[in-house]
Amino acid sequence: MTSKYHESVLVKEVLESLHLNTSSQNGNYIDCTLGTGGHTEAILKAGGSVLGIETDPKMLEIAKERLEGTNSTLVLGNFDNLEKIAKNNNFEEVDGILLDLGVSNLHLKDDSRGFSFESPEQELDMRLNPEVQGVKASDLLNALDQTQLTTLFEKVLSHNEAKRIASRIMSMRPIYKVSELVEVLKNIPHKEHLNPATLPMLAVRIAVNSELDNLKMVIPVAMKLLKKDGRLLIITFHSAEEKVLEKYINARTKIRIPSYEEINKNKRSRSAKLYVFTKN
Repeated sequence: MTSKYHESVLVKEVLESLHLNTSSQNGNYIDCTLGTGGHTEAILKAGGSVLGIETDPKMLEIAKERLEGTNSTLVLGNFDNLEKIAKNNNFEEVDGILLDLGVSNLHLKDDSRGFSFESPEQELDMRLNPEVQGVKASDLLNALDQTQLTTLFEKVLSHNEAKRIASRIMSMRPIYKVSELVEVLKNIPHKEHLNPATLPMLAVRIAVNSELDNLKMVIPVAMKLLKKDGRLLIITFHSAEEKVLEKYINARTKIRIPSYEEINKNKRSRSAKLYVFTKN
């Protein structure tokens, strides 16, 4: 039976990095990517108070049910608006801030917005919050010119790979369904261990949800909200996210990866990295 909760990665490492590995600790924390509440639940159990921010209304409802009656404040919003949300909820000087980037396994397995190549008949939507986001994945694929499409795919692919895919899209659009994009990507050279649609669909999702732009914007804001020696934790899943973080790495930065046990239990965790930044 599939759990209705997303299985959060690196939970033990998150608690340790926030110095929350004993039940006697407490403090105020912001989970900028609440999801279904896995990391927040662990922080609460370890004695922390949490402001949880979630951009997807479906995920927020699941988290609210899971965390009902706990010392948490859960709000609908995007972390690109972190400073205002923190101020409105009196979380302006905090001990730790967490961002778990990407999408949950519920988006990939149980959603209807076209996040996964395993759901060929779904519409290419990919918006995390359709209530406030106007532009769908299919809108981008059908409206951008070849140069713009190349730039979109270059976020996760080489220039030549991105250019090849952009050219194929131009000749095969309109594209509205997952199956139509998968058809475009057939026979495109790709890494042996990956489905040929994996990285191109990742690039489209990043563009639809402005993921890299939002990440660049939030880091200085998050550091400003932290107390001295507070921790900013960012869990990445691919090199485009890691590239954004490179300029912030210093002697105090720690990078942690999942244990063999976690990878064996949850295959999705194998590409995860936990970056721990400490405020001077």
